[in-house]
Amino acid sequence: MGTPPRLRVDRRSVLGTIGAGVAIGLAGCLGDETMDDDQERPDSDDEGEMADDEGEMADDEDELAEPTVFPDDRGCAVCQMVAADYPDWNAQVVHADGHREYFCSAGCLAGYYPDPTAFGGPETDIEGVWVTDVETQELIDASSASFVRVTDTDHVDDIMMRNPTPFADRADAEAFVDGFDAYDTDDIITLSAFDAELAELYRGRFFVEDGDDSDDHH
Repeated sequence: MGTPPRLRVDRRSVLGTIGAGVAIGLAGCLGDETMDDDQERPDSDDEGEMADDEGEMADDEDELAEPTVFPDDRGCAVCQMVAADYPDWNAQVVHADGHREYFCSAGCLAGYYPDPTAFGGPETDIEGVWVTDVETQELIDASSASFVRVTDTDHVDDIMMRNPTPFADRADAEAFVDGFDAYDTDDIITLSAFDAELAELYRGRFFVEDGDDSDDHH
């Protein structure tokens, strides 16, 4: 993944988001939705079920190639809202050592991806990334997805108000861009563009500047 600029978590923002989870759901977000019976999600019979709140260790390399079921009580690695509560938007990653993290949205994934250690993740490489296609609400391989770098909170009715919006097909991303004067094809990005700058754009309130340790005293 290279060596991105160091990101440091602002713990006050994380705690504030936990308390505001219900309010976000009432503000036009999709937090009250539950998984439909006919919605395709990963099977739950994979080996190596989550061992504890720190993630799971894979017994077989094949497990790194597939997403797992989102645990009912596992908080988003960035904002701590329960990722399973947002099946239309959630995402997950697995590291080379089998450690998995879950996210309420692609925006929180964008915050984590450049520097997992800023959110308690391991230093091992990320082996797999999955996001939810905004068109089908199915998990897709993020490495082959197209994302629209949405900057206006009114353009997509998603959780956390603003996220890089995932599409399985670039043609769908282009059609989305065509619907707004604010965007053009330069705003269609891939997973390789998930860097520290994008993390700041979408989840900047969770970070503090280097040298600012004021959050450590609250």
